[in-house]
Amino acid sequence: MTVSRFTKCLSSSLAKVCLDVESGFQVQPSQGLASKHRRVKDYNHSTMAQRTTFSYETVLYLLILLMAFVLRFADLGAAPLTEFEAQAALPAHSLANSESPDLGDQPAYVLLTGPLFSLLGSSEFFARLWPALFGLALVALPYFWRDLLGPKVALILSAAIALDAGLVAVSRLASGQMIAVSAALIALTAWRNSRPGVAGVFVSIAFLASPLIFFGLFPAFLVWLTIRPLQRLTSDRGQPFLISIVMTLVLGGTLFLQVPGGLGGLGDTLTSFMAGFARPGVAVAEIGLAMLGYVLPALVLGLIGAVNAWSRNQSIGKLISLFALFSLLFVLVTPGRQVADLLWTILTLWMLAAMQVASYLSLPERDLNVALGEMGLMILLGFFFGIALTKLGANYTDFTLVAAATLLLAILATILIAFGWSRPAAAQGFVWAGLLFSALFMLSASSRFLRVETTDANDLWAPGPAAGSSRLLSASLHDLSVFDQGVGSELAVELRSDNAALAWALRNLRPAESGAGAPPLIITPASDVQPEEFAAYRGQSFAVRVQRAWTGWPPNFFAWLFYRQAPTQTEEIILWARGDLFPDGQPLSESEREPSP
Repeated sequence: MTVSRFTKCLSSSLAKVCLDVESGFQVQPSQGLASKHRRVKDYNHSTMAQRTTFSYETVLYLLILLMAFVLRFADLGAAPLTEFEAQAALPAHSLANSESPDLGDQPAYVLLTGPLFSLLGSSEFFARLWPALFGLALVALPYFWRDLLGPKVALILSAAIALDAGLVAVSRLASGQMIAVSAALIALTAWRNSRPGVAGVFVSIAFLASPLIFFGLFPAFLVWLTIRPLQRLTSDRGQPFLISIVMTLVLGGTLFLQVPGGLGGLGDTLTSFMAGFARPGVAVAEIGLAMLGYVLPALVLGLIGAVNAWSRNQSIGKLISLFALFSLLFVLVTPGRQVADLLWTILTLWMLAAMQVASYLSLPERDLNVALGEMGLMILLGFFFGIALTKLGANYTDFTLVAAATLLLAILATILIAFGWSRPAAAQGFVWAGLLFSALFMLSASSRFLRVETTDANDLWAPGPAAGSSRLLSASLHDLSVFDQGVGSELAVELRSDNAALAWALRNLRPAESGAGAPPLIITPASDVQPEEFAAYRGQSFAVRVQRAWTGWPPNFFAWLFYRQAPTQTEEIILWARGDLFPDGQPLSESEREPSP
């Protein structure tokens, strides 16, 4: 095929994609009075079936939302804030105390969380409440796209979003990342359902929430350049859309004119995004590790779905696959990339995967017993295969042969069943077993974030180090204050470490006044200890930062995959408490109480 013929074929194919997708986004005109009479005539026949289907769908969606709620809200405030989370939560705490903080590159998060803190108090739970709510809303969005995706595909997509480990992890982070992704998709859904005012509000929230919005905007722009506009901005919808954007930025972006600097947050998000091209981020190998360790089912099924979409000329699948490709490439070419930047890619992969899974969830026309038998055998062998992999994670290298033999046995058994009984039934049973293990894999990875003791630096979704034992430090500070003053936040503390997580832990304590003598409490990095200065103090060390001691790929992949075990390194601080705070302590002399020169 010549270059000119290839170009002509590609152009015609993409043009068809544009026309098909545009027809899906637009409301079809009336077909005339005759079609209206036909619809009225068939009303009684179809209403009962529609109500029954809607009833079953509603129950399934409610169950999915319940599962998503548990995964996103259970023990939401149990883990201490990490350095990354504290950098976003501290401005919200300052805003709640009528201060004028720098909103940073996540102004929407600060402006939403600040009033929440002022009403209900600042805590880890309320710091993560808005991201969790937006993450829960994301699970419900496929319901409003059933007419375009199909009821079965939309239901599968909703379940996948609810279970996906990456989406669960980011929903449980005190940051604007999930707010940006969810608000952008809510805006798209509102626009499609002729709610331009609502769409404008959420577009404004998305652009103020996080620089992550640009990792979805630029791939969408590339898709637009590839297939041309899907739908022109008509005047009757464009005017309320633009008005709502302006009103939200002016009023919401300034918290109803209380925070005038909030409007500059839009520039801060763009500046932070552009700075990602000048600063280093995670290695490309770490992006690959996240795809394998968290979203392997979406990667495999999504690739199959993309191939089938192009081979079968499915317009929606083509569009989604283009976005997935551009978003992944955009993450890989950005030097300041983070694992959370993959959220757009993950969502589109799950859309393609849901289309593919929907084609598998049907009973074979014959040989159902063969399919069920194949499924049962694959489940049994799959459990042996999983046990062998966990042994490899525990450094039992002899189980490599066991894992390989189990996999080979599964392949041979499937081939024999296919040629001995039925090829379609064997394939169906094999796929059903694979889908079951995929769901278990996703549930296992997502439920890890519910257990605080397993949330450590070896999970990839939160940028920067984990929090360490800052919760234990806060408890020690509270106990010392109660013992000496009878109130949990009265002792003055001097912080000599530039650490946002520590500043969050100390947010309710009084800062020590400069030049007021020896403060009751001093916190210093463990590397800056000066024994002569702390002769009248007693000290205890705490690990406040825990970060990975490896880059790119863990030393033992299976140990990391199953247990998140890999080398880490800690940064410690020392809490110095003045000796007279303890029952057996000696009162300080006048010279000891004087401030050090």
